[in-house]
Amino acid sequence: MSLQWGGGPVVVEPKFLDGSVGRLFSVLHRPGPGQPALRGSVLCLQGFNEEMNRCRSMVTLQAQAFAARGLATLVLDLTGTGDSEGDHGDARWELWQADVRCALRHLLHLQAPVQVIWGVRLGAILAAQMGAEVPNADLLLWQPVLDGKIHLTQFLRVRMAAQLDRPDLPKETTQSMRALLSQGDTLEVAGYALHPQLTAVLDGLKLAAYQPLQNNRVLWVEQASADKQELSAPNQALVNAWQQAGVKVDGQAYIGPAFWQVHERAVAPDLLEKTCAWMNSAAEALVSA
Repeated sequence: MSLQWGGGPVVVEPKFLDGSVGRLFSVLHRPGPGQPALRGSVLCLQGFNEEMNRCRSMVTLQAQAFAARGLATLVLDLTGTGDSEGDHGDARWELWQADVRCALRHLLHLQAPVQVIWGVRLGAILAAQMGAEVPNADLLLWQPVLDGKIHLTQFLRVRMAAQLDRPDLPKETTQSMRALLSQGDTLEVAGYALHPQLTAVLDGLKLAAYQPLQNNRVLWVEQASADKQELSAPNQALVNAWQQAGVKVDGQAYIGPAFWQVHERAVAPDLLEKTCAWMNSAAEALVSA
């Protein structure tokens, strides 16, 4: 399938990769016929549960934009998510780490050195964590999650909200749900089965624990309001800490919809433009170095 975005035609190739416990579905976006040779690749790690579905339109548009600029972009469904093999109850953080390594090997096999690991929401923590294994790869973080426990708590509240119109059911709290998980029970929320081994890891994840290497470039982009175009205070504090440690972090705010929250297709052109501009500047810096 051939698409058009910006600089030239883009070819989209759905394919399954051989993962450690099953096949992993992926979509490779690459330059189309007549385009210059590949100059590198991008690996996209998506959001958690329903956020992955809500972000697909934006992820696809950005992947096409990268491909039109000579970067093969692989969008990966992790084990137990999307169209990859396994149920969501099979998902474990360590399996997702193995999935990332599998995708990285695939991109190297294409002779497209990985230039950027791109994390969306919870995928930003996984991207930062795995970035240490690809020392020359830059990081792109879209609306990154800072704290896995807070993120999981927000998701558990979906189950609480679904029970509001069911007075016949005992009322649950996030504490009671975590108690079930701590007993080894799998918990279902909005159709997603959560294994206690996965949730235990999520509760301990913090983006601050995975500081990028000093030679990495990092673009951190998050939504802002029109009257206050800046990062939120907690996020700016982490960006400042990384900058003070010598990491080349560019924190930017975009104006547009919270596409990871809305059910209907939502596009944020400002986010796409800021990301492409950063990628262009990174490429120019690489050439002039």
